[in-house]
Amino acid sequence: MSNLKPFIFACLSGLLIISGLLSASCSGATAYKPSGLPERIAYASDSDKSVHIYTIKSDGTDIQATSSDNHTNDGMPAWSPDGTKIAFISNQSDKYEVWTMNSDGSGRKRLTGLKFLSSLPRWSPDGSKVVFSSQVTAADGNRSVEIFVMNSDGSGLQQITDSSALAAQAGQPAAKNYWNSVPAWSPDGSKILFGSNREGDGVTPVLYTMNIDGSGQRKFGLFADVDGTQPDWSWATNEIVFVRGSAAKADIWVMDGGSPFPLLTAKKLTDNIDDNTGPVWSPDGKQIAFNSDTNSNKDIYIMNADGSNVRRLTSDRANDGFPSWRP
Repeated sequence: MSNLKPFIFACLSGLLIISGLLSASCSGATAYKPSGLPERIAYASDSDKSVHIYTIKSDGTDIQATSSDNHTNDGMPAWSPDGTKIAFISNQSDKYEVWTMNSDGSGRKRLTGLKFLSSLPRWSPDGSKVVFSSQVTAADGNRSVEIFVMNSDGSGLQQITDSSALAAQAGQPAAKNYWNSVPAWSPDGSKILFGSNREGDGVTPVLYTMNIDGSGQRKFGLFADVDGTQPDWSWATNEIVFVRGSAAKADIWVMDGGSPFPLLTAKKLTDNIDDNTGPVWSPDGKQIAFNSDTNSNKDIYIMNADGSNVRRLTSDRANDGFPSWRP
């Protein structure tokens, strides 16, 4: 299913430095307004012969499919801020591209036409843009996963990370197998938060932020790296939920997105033998939906923002993943 079938200064100068760097973690007023539409969660499931996107009430009832085409795989859904559309990826055009559709599955529209797999689309808080990841091949022949942004109609496509260029500037080895992925928008829509393995051992991911044009790329927080990936930034509470761990065993953490020292606020929400991934916030920031293999296969679970009251949302023999909560 993972592949869809498969930071105290004592002097004034120090304080000025901090004030200049707060934008690495702080975010202003939210650009998001609740849609007012009925609460639903979209997710991907291989419950039939293909991977399809379904929507479900947060109490686990009223499951609705958005497609019945067993020749096409759809996945990684993300609700638009107004709650009327879903961005997703599909291999309807042979390779996985970013598409949008109405929440009932109608009005499918392909937005991208890139050479390699595109994945993990997410809408900006005002609904005007979509950010996503895609594999690219650099001039040196090395492949990496980079972040792109485009208008919500597919126009104005821009690649905003470039691992090969950064590696060359830093005198590091070529950006082979580097990745920048799972981008998430800040509440005010001015920043993109993402995980990257571009530094260090090239394996452990660290959280970064950047402006929406790719400028100002820096590690999230001051002085201390925040290792983790799969972030989601609550537009309601300014908290960030993210994942730490290995490919086989990961846990979900939460921290304050408005603190210059976010690592000091980090708290582990799950602590079990299971693999817990893909956390996303409810619109009000009071709950988190996520994936877990507690019951052997992947299911969708919901818990309170403090990690309490964990309950299972899907309970079939299929692999269910990539939850997205309708705004």
